[in-house]
Amino acid sequence: MEKTTISKFKLDLAKRIKFLRKKAGLTQSALAIKIGFKDKQIVNTYELKGANPTAYNLVLIAQALNVTVDELLDFSELDELNTK
Repeated sequence: MEKTTISKFKLDLAKRIKFLRKKAGLTQSALAIKIGFKDKQIVNTYELKGANPTAYNLVLIAQALNVTVDELLDFSELDELNTK
């Protein structure tokens, strides 16, 4: 595994959550509800500010997006997404 900084990890995770959410056809509000929050603020924070969700929230996000945690944390496609 390639060494990364916390800031790069947060930004990559933000991009990955946004990509998978859109792929699943969910709004930020819908994803927030699926992971147990009342409004989209938490998802917006994860996607735009590169927040650092707890391990439990990563599991909830992965389940809501119908992916494994490994798939959620697979940043290998991010370079391809940025060139499209």
